[in-house]
Amino acid sequence: MSKTIIAIIIIIIIAGLSYLYYQSIPEEEIKHEITEERETPEEQVEEQVEEQTVLPEEEEEGEIIQEEELGLKKISNTTKVGTLVRDEEWSGEIYVDGWLIVPKGITLTIMPGTLVEFRYVHDYKNPYKGHLRVDGGILRVLGTAQKQVWFTSVAEKPINGDWEGIHILNSKNENIIDHAIIEYSTMGVLFFDSSGTVSNSVIRWINNEGIYMERSNPCIENNTIYSVNYNGIAMEQFNYNVIIRGNKIFNIPHNTGIHGEATNVTIENNVIRNNKYGITIDDFSHTIIKNNLIENNSWGVECRFRTRCELAGNEIRNNSERGIGSYESKIFLQNNDINNKINLNLFFMEQVEIKENWWGSVDRTIIDEKIESDEEVSYEISEKEKVEISEPVFDYIDIKKTELGYSPGDPEDKYPYFFSSEDETRRIVKRIYPVQGGFGWSLAWADGYLWLFEFGGSEILIKLNPETGEIVKRFENTGIAQPHGIAFDGKSLWINDFSSLKVFEVNPENGEILSSFKIPAMESGASGIAWDGQYLYLVNWVKQEQIYKVDRKGNVLEVMKLKGLGGQSMTFDGKYFWVAQCGHEICKYDKQGNFVDKIYQAAEGTWAIAHDGEYLWTLQRTNENWADQKVYQIEILDDSLIK
Repeated sequence: MSKTIIAIIIIIIIAGLSYLYYQSIPEEEIKHEITEERETPEEQVEEQVEEQTVLPEEEEEGEIIQEEELGLKKISNTTKVGTLVRDEEWSGEIYVDGWLIVPKGITLTIMPGTLVEFRYVHDYKNPYKGHLRVDGGILRVLGTAQKQVWFTSVAEKPINGDWEGIHILNSKNENIIDHAIIEYSTMGVLFFDSSGTVSNSVIRWINNEGIYMERSNPCIENNTIYSVNYNGIAMEQFNYNVIIRGNKIFNIPHNTGIHGEATNVTIENNVIRNNKYGITIDDFSHTIIKNNLIENNSWGVECRFRTRCELAGNEIRNNSERGIGSYESKIFLQNNDINNKINLNLFFMEQVEIKENWWGSVDRTIIDEKIESDEEVSYEISEKEKVEISEPVFDYIDIKKTELGYSPGDPEDKYPYFFSSEDETRRIVKRIYPVQGGFGWSLAWADGYLWLFEFGGSEILIKLNPETGEIVKRFENTGIAQPHGIAFDGKSLWINDFSSLKVFEVNPENGEILSSFKIPAMESGASGIAWDGQYLYLVNWVKQEQIYKVDRKGNVLEVMKLKGLGGQSMTFDGKYFWVAQCGHEICKYDKQGNFVDKIYQAAEGTWAIAHDGEYLWTLQRTNENWADQKVYQIEILDDSLIK
């Protein structure tokens, strides 16, 4: 046999083996292998982002090749985007040019000293920022005191909200973020249905929360958190056994150091100072607060709406409005040092026990002057004059390469919360609602008026004149803790209460609750409600593309799945459902759940939506701290243009 024939045979064999090899590799891996060493073009990033919005639970089994097949891959000094198909270990400098997803079965490890920079976006028509999203996988950030892992914006002059943040979803694993610096993102770290630890890290200059969680149980320990727009740490809805220990949380001028709703948490050995509020706990929570220094806030600790708070060994001092406040709750105080302008503010309490606290004096006349209550308060005075709290000492340094120069939420905030008043898809007709609190999650149109709650966690229902923006009626103490959506059936208002997992029928004439039913998705809650002229529709909080069609008694008639992205709020215009916000737009669906068209949002964060028969009305988040005009009347120009 000639050498030429042998060579041809070898080439054929190699080609055949190569074909079989690439046939065995998922398309996602091939695409990833081809693109990971170079920057991805803008149009390719957008195409990949659309594909990545499908959560892991919707992927077909067998798509992910496990570690034993591919092995660990070490990555350094490169660009990353897309879904990981094998375990990876990062070092050096990594640029994340879009969404980076860590799916179930995959572990991403980031080594000491790694710099991770993210794509930034300030254009509402092209909103897909850099984003580290753990969807069922495992994240291990292994910084050290000398070599912190740095997560930041790639912008030369970064601002708050440049990139999306680190989101850990559906991951009951030992996720670790240790000795990291996280800055300039929309959210610092988010846990949803997940576990993990955030420790020894610096979190600063964040557009929303430093650390946010729902239905999760992380440990948050020895961190430095400051200059974020909203809460330093927020626990909203059904978190359990959360530990918040040894942190310093300060300089949050517009909101709260630690906030919780419907949560079980222990808060201990923290320093919480120079914030608008120190600790606020609401809505069926159980909280142990011990050995914390809580000073120089306007409120020290606030426990409200059927919450149980146990405070022991805390130093609560020099808070300008009040030290401890509580409303419709149970509170237990023992061995605290409480010395503020007003020490106690207690109203409509379910239970109060106050033992052996130091009040800055032993003179009961002086102590009584600093107690506000609708009932007589019985208390004991401690013999020791002061509780001594030692501030935590960290092994790391708060290093800065750049400086924001303001706190997010300040008047000089440079983040673009507001969009064009008119574009090719819609026109803003009117802006109203400069009301106290300034934001919420509920909006309805009923008989020529707008209905909403005064602010997110309020029990105050208001009827608003859409022409003037004036409050026509105001119903206080409705008994609805977390209103997430209002619908009108022509006679009654139907209000979804996220915390109590109920829908309430309310008389719009007097605010009286007429009836209620438990929502179908008891394990997750509902985020919005709509009425189609005959039935109610509830949006599943966890799977927002899943819609429950129910009658007025709460009986499930159908579970509709939107064939596209869901959103937290929806309304019906007589023919179509409008869903906000689906991704970063407002989407239109028919009654079978088929996607029809969409328009751009009017401003950042469409949290509630209504329709008056001609126009859409939306309730915008913009900046939660600003009393700007957050209700927008929108004329739809052309909803067929966005692809």
